[in-house]
Amino acid sequence: MDCKKIQKQIFRFIYGESDEYELRAIKAHLEICNACEAEQKIIEEILVQIKSGVPDDPVPDGFKERVLSQVQALAEQDS
Repeated sequence: MDCKKIQKQIFRFIYGESDEYELRAIKAHLEICNACEAEQKIIEEILVQIKSGVPDDPVPDGFKERVLSQVQALAEQDS
């Protein structure tokens, strides 16, 4: 599985909504790809902060743009 596929599926993975095949593929990719693993951890940290209130640390540079870009790409795919 490549990084672009992971980025499209990471939220399902984080929320436990991946099917068995996707779950295994994502886990295997995260074990060998530090960039995707780091992105997963950032997203999980942000979700924890959102659930608990105001974040302690500022959002990483470029994060908002990456999230909006991914949301837009997913929306265009579903159209």
